[in-house]
Amino acid sequence: MPFEARDDNVDPDAIGNYYHDDGLLWQTNYAAVEVFDYPHATMHMKIFCQSYWGELHDLTFSSKRGSTKEPEEENAWETKFRQSLARPGTDEAAMMHTPLAAVVRYDTGNPTTHLFYISTGFKIREVVWKNGSQTNDCLGITVCPTSSLAVTKWGAGSQTHFRLYYQSKAGTIEEHCLDCNAGTWTKGATLSGPVSAYDNDSPLRGTSLTFINLSQDKPELRGFFQTAKGSIQEFTYKGTKWSTSPIGIEAAPFRTPLAAITVEKNKRAALYYVDAYNRVNEVRWEGDWEGSERIDGDSVAPGARLAVASLKYIGHDKIHMFSSGLVNVITQRVWTREDGTWGDRPTIVDFEAPVQVEVDPGLDPAVHVRNPIIIRGGRRV
Repeated sequence: MPFEARDDNVDPDAIGNYYHDDGLLWQTNYAAVEVFDYPHATMHMKIFCQSYWGELHDLTFSSKRGSTKEPEEENAWETKFRQSLARPGTDEAAMMHTPLAAVVRYDTGNPTTHLFYISTGFKIREVVWKNGSQTNDCLGITVCPTSSLAVTKWGAGSQTHFRLYYQSKAGTIEEHCLDCNAGTWTKGATLSGPVSAYDNDSPLRGTSLTFINLSQDKPELRGFFQTAKGSIQEFTYKGTKWSTSPIGIEAAPFRTPLAAITVEKNKRAALYYVDAYNRVNEVRWEGDWEGSERIDGDSVAPGARLAVASLKYIGHDKIHMFSSGLVNVITQRVWTREDGTWGDRPTIVDFEAPVQVEVDPGLDPAVHVRNPIIIRGGRRV
């Protein structure tokens, strides 16, 4: 994929008020969340990914009509802006191919978005967008260099709780907990034993992780991981303890990406993974796990990662899935309840167009965005 050449001998502060972003990183990880602004009855979607030089990017998409009603026309979603985060050479720099996990809470009256990633020192960092401001802090949690990240939540009002999951240096799956009122992360449960050559059910080192909650106001948590023998298993938490069980997927390519989601007010759940033919497979849950089947006939790029988010239009949900296409662009698949199927073909999300972010001289555009400018074909959009 073409991208604008970068001269690392040029001081970015010396080239004026603009910072030039780069092309998509091959095999980048993704995170996706839907964000609702209830006071204004508007919605948008955030997609997080990594570029060629290691920056993280926050792509914001909004409905052209700015309404929670379902857009009726085709291509009703448009790129609002693309913001660069975690620039290389700073304390906030992300490791290459960092895992990404994101969650949104609404306990302040306005949406607060949290993004988690791993730094070049293999520590978890958290970016928070709240009331128009942005912070980036190190949580002080050291992880395995090949660790995945996953986050889920429950609660309403001012009682929101987060659970963050990662793989330790020993290969155990670990949990950290946050009561958003207290604002302090604490160590939670250890969900698995260490990586072991003698235990086929131990976690695969570098396994993908994904977690969901089947309840909005209490922890009915489910998480998914890959074992050392290649099967996919489920962590289940209900009440006071965790348990582990198979879900019927006995073999998948090692380090296959995993992405799970709940829809229809948590009455349904689905797990997605990529098979040996680079096709996305789905396993549905409606009280019990059903068999695995491919969602369409289109391949993702070898080594592509997955992210899913649901948009709650009035009356029903749609699932949006993001991954890398064969020519290294972001592709989107959409599932609708009316048809009960995925769309005919994946569509391309606009990432390639260079984006310039305007800031005051000398300030980091990852923090001090003043007026995002999208450039297409040499012209401002």
